[in-house]
Amino acid sequence: MSKSKQIKVNPVFVKTRNVRNFETLMDGLALADGEGRLGLVYGRAGRGKTRTSQWYAANNRCVYLRVVNIWSELDFLKALCRELGVINPPHRKGLCFSEIVERLVAYPAPVFLDEIEKLSRSFLDTIRDITDITGAPFILVGEEELVALMRQNRRVWSRTFQQIEFSPITVADVIAYAGEATGLKMEMEAGKILHEAAGGDFRLVKRDLLTLVQYANAKNAAAIDADLARVAVKSGLSGK
Repeated sequence: MSKSKQIKVNPVFVKTRNVRNFETLMDGLALADGEGRLGLVYGRAGRGKTRTSQWYAANNRCVYLRVVNIWSELDFLKALCRELGVINPPHRKGLCFSEIVERLVAYPAPVFLDEIEKLSRSFLDTIRDITDITGAPFILVGEEELVALMRQNRRVWSRTFQQIEFSPITVADVIAYAGEATGLKMEMEAGKILHEAAGGDFRLVKRDLLTLVQYANAKNAAAIDADLARVAVKSGLSGK
């Protein structure tokens, strides 16, 4: 007897409600083309902000940079230089700034800065200066504290033209992701179980789905039902 084909969890990108709102934000920023402006994308961890930013940047000739906590201002500017194609960035802040401005004036691509709230408030003024001079939009991505950080700087906040909060994922998002990632149909009750266990966190849904697929393979299941979902959640990988 031949062994059944193993189900896998394939990497997929699902256009959730958050993703559609994200695209609307980018469309809104584009209406002020040529003017320095900022976008704000915020929300709790695990709701898909980073993955959505990376997906959009990769498919729309944008720049994406994930901030590192230990960076100095020079480290930040050098990293942005590299993302803009400067192979050997200068070792002085002023020269790095000039390189960035030159590249973005020539091609004012949207720039995504992820987890920017890790850095000091002075970085926001540097970003404001770059967007003012070049007209390239900068989209700042982070958790809830980023909103307060930007509001405290009046000149930064006045340039924030668009903002969205990533809301918790929905049951429909869970079912759509499971179907596209595994090729299996997920029953509504199973989707509700994974959704409740995840508490709105897409990462936890992905983690539970990996466990669920292991059980589905063991049982040669043709669909994801409530029983399989309960087993996955009770395995302790839901984070609760």
